[in-house]
Amino acid sequence: MASWLLQILLISSLHLISLSSQKETTFVFEDFLDQEDLYLDASAKVHPNGILQLTNTSKYQIGHAFYDKPLELGSSFSTHFVCALVKKQSIEGGHGIAFIVSPSMDFSHAQPTRYLGVFDASTLESSPSSRVLAVELDTIWNPEFKDSKKNHVGIDVNSPKSLAVAPASYYSDIEKKNESMNLLSGKPIQVWVDYEGTVLNVSIAPLKVKKPSRPLLSHPINLSKIFPNISKLHVGFSAATGNAVSDQYIMGWSFSTDRGSLQLLDTSRIAELPYPAGTDKKLLALFIILFGILAIVGLTIIA
Repeated sequence: MASWLLQILLISSLHLISLSSQKETTFVFEDFLDQEDLYLDASAKVHPNGILQLTNTSKYQIGHAFYDKPLELGSSFSTHFVCALVKKQSIEGGHGIAFIVSPSMDFSHAQPTRYLGVFDASTLESSPSSRVLAVELDTIWNPEFKDSKKNHVGIDVNSPKSLAVAPASYYSDIEKKNESMNLLSGKPIQVWVDYEGTVLNVSIAPLKVKKPSRPLLSHPINLSKIFPNISKLHVGFSAATGNAVSDQYIMGWSFSTDRGSLQLLDTSRIAELPYPAGTDKKLLALFIILFGILAIVGLTIIA
């Protein structure tokens, strides 16, 4: 009897040790001024107001930003971030932003344009060697990637060919219907990615709208089948340009390895974009110069 009780206590203790070893990690970036836990590469940079910019409007760029500590992702995780894609006037905007989960922060093999700085031509067919989960906000139509249209959201596993894809929209709990969204509007976009059990849900919405009650995408995903070692994974973002270009920003980011512990971003504290959405920077600079000249002329007349 004593031996039997001892065995039960030993098994229970081992179970508790296993549970305690799954460390919960939660972090919030309401701005990115503190870069201690950030890894940035290529064109990625942080503006003085704390906005993270992944690419500017130069051609064939890639930018990455990662939380630089490996995480253990078990049966759930959640993230909430705010992004913006700002196109130049009279030029096609692109290519898009992706939230990524990967065992490595090294994406030196990745290509820009339609590959979003995550994949390359060798990953057109899903390959376990690529080992990446991506949620893409894509502005270019690539039918070979199973894109539904130019303005879409997709879930990718080990390949740019989306397993699930939908035109960019959100479910309005007020109107009780889906409302379309233009990813290239230059306005801030909220994104939620929630993993629970073996299902990945993705939702988007404008900045002032609460999280929709219905996700835009819901697809079966098993992290343990994608990644052999789920105890050392990195999370972050990638963006790319090609002939189509955009200023692509991450304005705030919250993440938790436990879905129930996610702290939603306070969107009222999100910093402004470096310049007004949809404004051509050259025109903006010209306007500032002209305004300065007019001010000087006016002061001269008054004097």
